Amino acid sequence: MVVISIERFAEIQNSIRNYNGLYIDCIAALESAFPEYSSDTLGSIIAKEVVQRVKTNHSKISSKASALMKEYQTAAKQTMAHDIIQKMAIKQRVPSMVLCRIVLGTMYQGTSRSEIAEMLRMPDLISDSLLAVNVSYCLYSENMDGPMTDLVRRFIGEEYEVRLKKMAREAGMVFYDEGDLRRTGYDKTPDLKMAVPFMYRGHVINWIESKASFGDMDSHKRHVKDQLASYANRFGPGLVIYWFGYLETIADCPENGNDVIVTDGFPAQDEMEFLKFNLPVFEDVALKTDSDVQQ
Repeated sequence: MVVISIERFAEIQNSIRNYNGLYIDCIAALESAFPEYSSDTLGSIIAKEVVQRVKTNHSKISSKASALMKEYQTAAKQTMAHDIIQKMAIKQRVPSMVLCRIVLGTMYQGTSRSEIAEMLRMPDLISDSLLAVNVSYCLYSENMDGPMTDLVRRFIGEEYEVRLKKMAREAGMVFYDEGDLRRTGYDKTPDLKMAVPFMYRGHVINWIESKASFGDMDSHKRHVKDQLASYANRFGPGLVIYWFGYLETIADCPENGNDVIVTDGFPAQDEMEFLKFNLPVFEDVALKTDSDVQQ
């Protein structure tokens, strides 16, 4: 069970905030400092910290676009190195792909966002060969932002949704998935909607939502506001699974009410109760003989 106390979570956050280097190396440092937690859990916590850092500092970094461009050009003339942008990103304490976007947007002014995004996905489209090499190096070495990272996170999310369905079938649940619900006209849909509700630790469960991430307070409140509350209003109480663990305080936060139950894994068989249907037994009249009827 991966439920992290406020104190331990603060220690992990401070380690991330004080780390100065590549984020992929930060995960290794955290694994050494906090061996009781998996790389998935620690990586998810880092990702949330990085997203918050980028949101907080993005306008500040963007305002320095011209200075950052000059810094890149100076280093490019002096070194012709492949990792100039990566080293600049470490100094600015942001993911390298964030800096790639800023440099590309400054060098190719007037280029649309979609065109910049295409350059990030396929650096061969960048006319400046050294910049193309730098962007390509960032693309394949960055694990916190960018097209490759987005793709990996989407695959992980889909993997855990498939895992959830498999475990639900093995447990004997009857359910509708997102595709089933959308075909019937629902817009916001949980990953699983129970055709027949079940009991989990004394709670009636009508739906299950899968989150292949760590549940911290900010993201959980956002999930409740944007998704989980609407599921509860429409279908009744349900379960959200944070597969990589969660902060202990989110299980009892006021936003949950009595409708959002938090866990870090699929319920154990002995934690669930299913409705038992006692079907009436009908006598098969067709098998009776004429003499049986006469009697």
